[in-house]
Amino acid sequence: MKKLLILLLTSILTAQTYTVGDTITFKVSGLVCSFCAHGLNKGIGKMDYTDENNVFVDIKKQTVKIVILKEPNIEETIKLIKDTGYDVSKITHANEVIWKKDK
Repeated sequence: MKKLLILLLTSILTAQTYTVGDTITFKVSGLVCSFCAHGLNKGIGKMDYTDENNVFVDIKKQTVKIVILKEPNIEETIKLIKDTGYDVSKITHANEVIWKKDK
């Protein structure tokens, strides 16, 4: 319950305004091959705020860039990336860090 409250307060304090066409960048670790990138692209591309044509996975930079088509669900995206076997360490939007993994 305490973690949920902290997460809720963090979400409120760091509320973001998103515009169609904005890019959100997820710093991930564990991407090692094009098959990994393709699978992550397809999974995120099925989310309701983007599509496969607007998801860009960069294996060398270990990033996933998502062009949003409507209000994104960041928590759901983090869960999908983690459930796929990768770790998210940082998320940026408009050149600002909007989420960072606690160490």
